[in-house]
Amino acid sequence: MDYESGVIEVAENVYAWINENCATNAGFIVGEEGVIVIDTLMTPSLAGSLMTVVRDVTEKPIRYVINTHFHGDHIYGNQYFLPAPIIGHENCKFDLDTKWDDNFNRYWSREALRPELSRIVKTTPDVTFNDKMSIWLGNREIQLSFHGRAHSNSDILLYLPEEKVLFVGDLAVNKTIPAFPDGHITDWVSVLDQVDKIDTKTIVPGHGPVGTRADFNEAKDLLNLLNTQIKSSFDNGATEDEAAQKVDVGLYSSFANQDRIPQIVEMAYKAYRGEL
Repeated sequence: MDYESGVIEVAENVYAWINENCATNAGFIVGEEGVIVIDTLMTPSLAGSLMTVVRDVTEKPIRYVINTHFHGDHIYGNQYFLPAPIIGHENCKFDLDTKWDDNFNRYWSREALRPELSRIVKTTPDVTFNDKMSIWLGNREIQLSFHGRAHSNSDILLYLPEEKVLFVGDLAVNKTIPAFPDGHITDWVSVLDQVDKIDTKTIVPGHGPVGTRADFNEAKDLLNLLNTQIKSSFDNGATEDEAAQKVDVGLYSSFANQDRIPQIVEMAYKAYRGEL
């Protein structure tokens, strides 16, 4: 899938680093006294490339690192941005402390990643919040907020109200079927209804190209479609395999990662049974 990748200035001194093939994105915000980095990616080489990207723009110090949620492809690079404080939801720290092995093994199973993953040291947020917090970078306010369980139990938004830019992490990926290793489909639908109320014009997703409100609506509609179809199969007594076969994403059939449908069905059935 072709789309604009690389460093994209989405507002004055606000940058998205968009990777090809719906790989994990990052971002950074430059202020008078320093830089906020949004997610640190998965491997030492990716974290190093992100640091190089930042340094190509500014030599100002890294003031803060934000973790949008606890998944390794977004946070394993944390150690390379110390001693900057790392900020995340309190559940991000909790899940990294209690689910580290399960999360890590998910990536370790990809043999090609092992030489780099062997260098990762668990580095969790040292500043956490529950509901909302603001960071001021000079006169610019950056609002962090948590809206409940969705893609994970630690997804946060980073919002610049003046510029109407929203970094959504994996709450709303763009042009790809969402990943569901920790997703709670019905709660996720509810969270996106809340996010929809935020006044935004530019959305930076955790995966895929920079988007607009229309792209967010696509992601929201896709999740609703998946929930409706899978819940219908569940209510009619279909097996998970049968439900996966019945899923028809229609308009979204060109999206990346179509092979995620069986996992989405598996996790949706767990949600409907109250097992998550």
